[in-house]
Amino acid sequence: MPLDRALSPDHVGPLGVFVLLPVLNEVDNIGALLDGIERALAGRLYTIGLLDDGSTDGTLAYLKQRMSQPGHHLHLISRQKKIRGSQRGGALRELLFWGLQSTKHEIFVEMDGDLSHRPEELEKGIGLIETGSCDVAIASKFVAGGCTVNRPFGRRQVSRVCSQALSLLIERRIRDYSNGFRFYSRAAAQLLSEHEIRYTSPIYLSEALAIWLRSGMRVTEFPTQYMGRNEGLSKLRVTTCLRQQSSHLKLLCDII
Repeated sequence: MPLDRALSPDHVGPLGVFVLLPVLNEVDNIGALLDGIERALAGRLYTIGLLDDGSTDGTLAYLKQRMSQPGHHLHLISRQKKIRGSQRGGALRELLFWGLQSTKHEIFVEMDGDLSHRPEELEKGIGLIETGSCDVAIASKFVAGGCTVNRPFGRRQVSRVCSQALSLLIERRIRDYSNGFRFYSRAAAQLLSEHEIRYTSPIYLSEALAIWLRSGMRVTEFPTQYMGRNEGLSKLRVTTCLRQQSSHLKLLCDII
């Protein structure tokens, strides 16, 4: 039976939002992305948590300069990645703990740092959590109205096939297991923090989703326009994605 995770009906005004934003060598994108997020969240209490995994292109210097300006909403964690390959899951995990410990925000939002996720869609995802209609909302490329723009055909197919395999293994209602544009309640964030996570790679996305579903969290999807960015450094390579799938499926078999 689903857990009772609805938001308190007596809250006043818009709920606070914590944005989890891992970045790596995104100096060409991060300014426009932060501008878009700030426009979308204007009028709310919010914090943008950034974790830089060792950028060498000026991203870190740009963020520090931006944080020197009064009135910013940024918190920066800087670390040097010690494991080869994308460590998006580990970055999200560290940001999640910080958000729970250091803010009282009720809505958590995960995004990519390369403009592949549109800030214009923040209102839709936040609204689904804020109204209590679900605990987790996934911006989905594969539901009616969703689409992918400017991404190589092969990479699109890998993403679709992986998600189809996972939907058979975990939950058929969920169509997009690979998109990292996600919205969830503080209760859902707290639930993740209480579980030991096995993977710090992007497999974390499916691991987290499996934990939520197993625990009775209400998960929904809404259509998104995913903007391909020529597979920048914050993105998985096709060969990496394929190589991870055997570990991915073994992990999820253990979880469920």
